[in-house]
Amino acid sequence: MERKLLISDLRMEYEGLFDSNDFFKLIEDWFKQNGYNKNELKHIERVTDKGKFINLEIMPWKEVNDYTRYEIYLRIVVRDLVEATVKKAKLQHKINKGKISISIDAFLATDIKHRWESRPLYFFLRTLFEKFVNREHISTFEKGLMNDVKNFHSEMKAYLNLGRYTTPA
Repeated sequence: MERKLLISDLRMEYEGLFDSNDFFKLIEDWFKQNGYNKNELKHIERVTDKGKFINLEIMPWKEVNDYTRYEIYLRIVVRDLVEATVKKAKLQHKINKGKISISIDAFLATDIKHRWESRPLYFFLRTLFEKFVNREHISTFEKGLMNDVKNFHSEMKAYLNLGRYTTPA
């Protein structure tokens, strides 16, 4: 299998009020709705003196066909997560406050069934095939993955930058 890095370390930082349960559910729902399978690599939660610390690494993937797969490597670090009370429509709600750091890498994996790696001649033929015959298909798949990452990034920015909450009570 060959993996081509298309996006490296696309970052997003946020500090402020958010609902951590809604945030993580939004991420899971987005990948599910867009046909990605979940693959959790690391999930660490610790309570520190400043608040809760969460380190989450996931690599959702989607098979486009039997030769190509989209892989998105997502690192989320939440620091100083504490509970806060806010006023919303004259009612008090419990919400979270903290710092979020998100980093995204995107890979296009080809020959996911390892059919073209058994012999050196097959590997050479696959390289020629991808460069000269299948170049337009590969380019289409690259654009599709880039579009998925762009949409996911926009969804996260929109969620975090919504002014839904007022200042803490």
